[in-house]
Formats: sequence, C-alpha cells, structure tokens
Amino acid sequence: MTERSTDILISNEIIIAENRNLYTYGLQQGLLMILNIATIIGIGIVLNMVWESIIFLLTFVPLRSNAGGYHAKTQLRCYLYSVVMITATLMGIKIIPWTGIICIALTLVAGMIIFFLAPVEAANKPLGQVEKAMYKKRTRFSLVLFVFLVLLFCYIGQLVISICIMMGLVVVSIMVVLGRMSNRQRGDKN
Repeated sequence: MTERSTDILISNEIIIAENRNLYTYGLQQGLLMILNIATIIGIGIVLNMVWESIIFLLTFVPLRSNAGGYHAKTQLRCYLYSVVMITATLMGIKIIPWTGIICIALTLVAGMIIFFLAPVEAANKPLGQVEKAMYKKRTRFSLVLFVFLVLLFCYIGQLVISICIMMGLVVVSIMVVLGRMSNRQRGDKN
C-alpha cells in the first residue's frame, strides 16, 4: 500500500523518483504510528479507560521518542510488546489502590532514572555527541514538565491524571533501563 502510494506521488510529480525509498519508509512509519495510536485508544475503549489511555500516550510518546531505550528486533514484536505494555499499564492504573504519596514517590524514582540514564541509543541508530546532547535536553525538558504536572494534578485533587502521567514516566524508565542492559549485553560502552 505504501509503495503504491509512493508511486502515485511520483506519477503526479509531487515527489521525485530518486526519493522513492525515503517516502515509502516515511509512509510505512506513519501508518505504523497510526496503528499504534489506534490500538492504544482501542484498548482504552475495551477497558473503559479512553481518557487514561490518551493521557498516558501524551506522556509516553514524546518522552520515549527522546529518551530512547529498549527496542524490539522486529516491528511485529514491537507491536505485540506495546499491546501487552499498554494493557498492563491501564490495568495497573485501574486495579492498584494508588495514593498521592505512592504516585509522587514513583514519579521521583522514575524521573531520576530517566534524568541520569537517558538518552539511550538503539543498536541500529547510534547517536553522535550533538544528537545525544539534543536528546538529553529534550528529555529533561519533557521530564521536568511531566513531573510538574504530576505534582500539580495531585495538589488539585486530580489523582487519576497524575497516575496516568506517572505511569508514562515509569514505563519510559523501565524501557531506558532495559535499553541500557541490552546495549551492555551487545558490548556497547554507552
């Protein structure tokens, strides 16, 4: 489908043929992102937790994009791991008897892990020094914002919103630790 779409763009002279592979890849990644977002919201619908899934997504995606961490070896595995992760996360939000103190404590622990370990590069995408500095800056900016939001929503009595943001931080911190461990097993010195 993406190859046909790229061919249509080329035949209509919207893009040049030399960039075919780049546009096909971009379309594939865009469709995968839409599939992942639709899946997360779909799981939210099934669990009657649509808003919780959206708040989690708004925390997880920008932070994960900059912090890096563990990456599955195939796109199918990534998708399946993501389905399990979001289902477990939403069930955790729903089932665990959260308190403000637990939420704040986990936010601070996850925040420190992300602050000190991120960004974590992937095996197929090593980062140069300039990129590392840029991703570190973006990660820390997002992190400060999300920690502030957790504290704010706890303070104004919106614990569920704080919990959803906190769970985004916790999952990213786990991915960062797993990414570091995976890199060490491969022999990377980052």
